[in-house]
Amino acid sequence: VVWAKQNSRASLFDAMRRREVYATSGPRHVVRFFGGWNIPDNVCSLPDMVEVAYANGVPMGSTLPKAGVGQTSPRFLVSALKDAGTGSNPGNDLQRIQIVKGWTDSDGGKHEEVIEVAGNPLNGANVNIDTCQASPAPGAGSASFCEMWEDPDFNAQQNAFYYARVIENPSCRWTQRQCIAADPAINCTEPLSVPEEYAACCDT
Repeated sequence: VVWAKQNSRASLFDAMRRREVYATSGPRHVVRFFGGWNIPDNVCSLPDMVEVAYANGVPMGSTLPKAGVGQTSPRFLVSALKDAGTGSNPGNDLQRIQIVKGWTDSDGGKHEEVIEVAGNPLNGANVNIDTCQASPAPGAGSASFCEMWEDPDFNAQQNAFYYARVIENPSCRWTQRQCIAADPAINCTEPLSVPEEYAACCDT
């Protein structure tokens, strides 16, 4: 995903040079991630949230500026909207958002920490892999999240990075849907009769 000002070659390349981009594993979640020293507490409730975040911080892919007088720990705004999907194939609700922090210590040792900042990894959402139907019924999860997080362990003497990870409720991978659609043509007791494109359906 590229956050460009307009759909033009120049604007897209400008966004990529700014590294204002992120990757997904398929779902088209709309994610905003900002870091800064002066992002206000109530930013998630503001109608001009994005504009305020740009004015008081830097977007994903950027380098945090040095702290000013009295500023001891950076603040991070992360928001996400679920993939709306289509009428016949709606998107899954979001389960949670994590912020992943990595840093090096004074001896050059590498460390990583995963912080849960929104949602609940134990919300009860599941999926029946035999039918790809959500189980339990929709309701465990959210269409959107918005959260502010401040790093209580920030150390200006350490190199560090932060990125956001958005996780939706469990769902079948596309190959499982393909296998279900192909049934009962698949007969795993006679492997030679299984078309090559469905061979993985017999994997245990």
